[in-house]
Amino acid sequence: MVTTREIAIARSVIYASLFDYPLTLEQLHYTLIESDQTHAEILAVYEGSELLRDIIEYRDGFFFPAGRGDLLDERRRREARSDEFLRHHRLALRLICALPFTRLVALSGSIAHRNLEPKGDLDLFIVTHGPRVWTVTVMLLVLTKLLRRRRTICANFVLADSHLAVDQRDLFTANQMIHLRPLIGADLLQRFLAANPFVAQSYPNTRDHKPLVPVMDVRSRPLALAKRVLEAILGWPSPILEGVCRRAYAWHLRRRAASWRSPDQVQLQSDYLKLHTQSHRQIVLDRFQATVDRLVRMAKAPRRDDLFEIFPDLPGLRPRSTAEQVERLRRKAEGTRERARQNINRQRAAADQVRTAISARRRR
Repeated sequence: MVTTREIAIARSVIYASLFDYPLTLEQLHYTLIESDQTHAEILAVYEGSELLRDIIEYRDGFFFPAGRGDLLDERRRREARSDEFLRHHRLALRLICALPFTRLVALSGSIAHRNLEPKGDLDLFIVTHGPRVWTVTVMLLVLTKLLRRRRTICANFVLADSHLAVDQRDLFTANQMIHLRPLIGADLLQRFLAANPFVAQSYPNTRDHKPLVPVMDVRSRPLALAKRVLEAILGWPSPILEGVCRRAYAWHLRRRAASWRSPDQVQLQSDYLKLHTQSHRQIVLDRFQATVDRLVRMAKAPRRDDLFEIFPDLPGLRPRSTAEQVERLRRKAEGTRERARQNINRQRAAADQVRTAISARRRR
C-alpha cells in the first residue's frame, strides 16, 4: 500500500528527471510536491519503502530514477557549462540590470538550475517599477542587439510591480517560480512569491526557505548612478514612451504570431508581458502525469498469479457464495493491514538509524 509521503518523493524525483536532473537531499526537500517532510523524514520514508527503492536510486548524495546513473555525470557537465556561460555573459547581464526601471532581474529556465544544454538560451524574468514593461522590453532588445546577444538572451516574462499575481497557476509555473535566481531584487522576488500563494501550496517547504541571494555580483557604481539619472530623465515622458513602445512592439509580435508554437502562452497586456512562444509546459505536464499514473498502477498491481484473485469475475469460473466473498474481503483487509504495519516498522527503523547517525555527528 503506497503512502502519500512515498508518492510525494516519487513525484518530485520524477518531475526533475524530465529535465535529466538528479536531486540532492536539500533540493528534494525544497521541491517536495504537496508535502512538508523534513530531511530526516525523507530519508526514513525512502529507506522504509520497497516501492521507492525499486524505482529511485539514492547514490553519491543524489536521488534519480533507477538505472539512470549517467545523470550524475551529465549534471556535472551541465553545471560547468552553465557557469562558463554566465561568465561569458557577465557584462551583458550587468548592463541589463542597469536598465532604467528594472527592479528585479532573475535567471529563469535551465540556466537558473545550472542545467544548460548545448546551445541553450539565457532566459530572464523581469519586474519593472510601475507599468513600464514594454519600455524595458524594447530597451533590452536594443541592448542585446547592440551586444550581438539577441538570439541568446531573452526576457520572456516581464511584469510590473503593481501586477505580481500570475494568471496560470499550475505545477509547471510554480516550479519555474521557485527556481528563479535573482541578479538584483531578491527582496522583490519574495514579494512576488508571496503574491502567488498557490506556489507554497504546491511546494510547502519553500515557505520556510531562506531568501535567495543574488546568483552573481552585477553591482557597479557608475552603472547604478547612470540608472538613477536615466530614470530621472525618463520619468516624466515615460507614459508617452511606454505607449509608443507598446504599439510598435505589439505590432511586430503580431506579425510573427503564425510562427508561435504555443500562442496560448502569450499575454500582451499593459503591465504583464508573457512571451512563451515556444513553451514546453503542456508537454512536460503530460509526460509527468503519464509517468505518475504508471507509478500508481505499479503500486496497485496485483502480485499473485492466481487468475481468480486477479479477475474475480472471469467468465467460466464458478460464482462465489456470500460467505466466500466475505472471507475474501477479510483476507484482503488483513493483508493490507499487515503490509501497512511492515511498512511503518521499516520506516520507524530507518528513522531511528537516521537519528542515531545525526546524534553521532553532533557528538563529534
